[in-house]
Amino acid sequence: MDFLRLHKNTVIIGSLILLLIISLLYTTRPEKISAYAVEKQDFVPSLLLSGEVITEGSTLISALTSGTVIDCPVAKGDKVKKGQLLIQIDDSQAIIDRNRAAALLETSCLQLQIAKTVTREEARVNSTQNDLELEKAEQQYTRFNSLFEAGAISQAEWEEAGRNLKLAEEQARLARLTMEALEDNGSTIAILQSEVQQRHLDLAEKELLVEKYKTVSPADGELLDIYVRPGEFLSTTSKAALLKDGKDLRIKIQPDQRYAALAALGNHAQVWLTDSSANKWDTLIVYTEPTGNAEQGSLTVELAFTSNQPQLYPGQLVSVQLFGPQQKEAIILPDRYLTEQDGEGGVWLAIDNRAHFVPLQIGLRTENGVVITQGLREGDMVLEATGLEEDQKVLPQPVEV
Repeated sequence: MDFLRLHKNTVIIGSLILLLIISLLYTTRPEKISAYAVEKQDFVPSLLLSGEVITEGSTLISALTSGTVIDCPVAKGDKVKKGQLLIQIDDSQAIIDRNRAAALLETSCLQLQIAKTVTREEARVNSTQNDLELEKAEQQYTRFNSLFEAGAISQAEWEEAGRNLKLAEEQARLARLTMEALEDNGSTIAILQSEVQQRHLDLAEKELLVEKYKTVSPADGELLDIYVRPGEFLSTTSKAALLKDGKDLRIKIQPDQRYAALAALGNHAQVWLTDSSANKWDTLIVYTEPTGNAEQGSLTVELAFTSNQPQLYPGQLVSVQLFGPQQKEAIILPDRYLTEQDGEGGVWLAIDNRAHFVPLQIGLRTENGVVITQGLREGDMVLEATGLEEDQKVLPQPVEV
């Protein structure tokens, strides 16, 4: 008691300081905020809109790729079958690329077989031979390049020398891999096996590209007109042919031009009655207006049923969902994290345990949220927008979405 009386002022001041410290610690403690960890994911872009049932009249056919027409084996008025060739575009370069891919696949398979059967010495000799062939190809390309610049040879000869050089480089690389596989007691055999698999995929891709130079009939019918002749240039935005293909029902939609990629020929869609989604029918885009309606900013698109035609009637309204090719490693953000700051759309990010507003650019909407095209990276912590302020201390609390 004597101590308290003697040091009363000291005790009071100490207590006040302690209370002040506790108050400061409490007021500066970071606020716990729910946060979403951004991660990349695959998704199939889609668009939901309404459509109208119409009777089928004619199909305007477009080319899948641009180029010079070299053959039109049909004429106006001809009866054609589904898949029949209508227009052949010059595919010589695509065939060269396909053949080169086939040669690389054959080389990869051979190198893998050699790696499993030959001796180290044989592999070393083979690698040396391929290195010599590569040296010859490099010298030939250098010489042809000089001749081409001097105008002494054609561009085709110069390009052929370039392709030979690339092939020699690939063969030399595979031969070295084979030798290393044997020297490493087969530790790189898996690399050669992966190489073969990749070459198979590359060849399949090149074969698909060759097919794109063929414009074929999408259905049985009568060719009402063909708009190009051999020697003319045909682009993907130009009319190629007009086909009359029966009196079946179709679905007409008019999406905004911003979604032209989803309304491309060959893309799939599902159709159902607006008041009943129990039954959905698969359809395919068979017609797209070559140019959009400048006044309305929309495209006219027609869908054909791919299976049995349902019992619908012209003029009936239906719901339509368009689907595009699968998109890899996109950033999709749940809608509840989007907010605005000074009229600009964006999100709050937790950076070094402080809140910072970041503007975003967004793309298509999906069932899981909106696609972010710019502004976010994988691993970013997005905070729930609950009255946050710039540079506010926060403690992100990861949540499952």
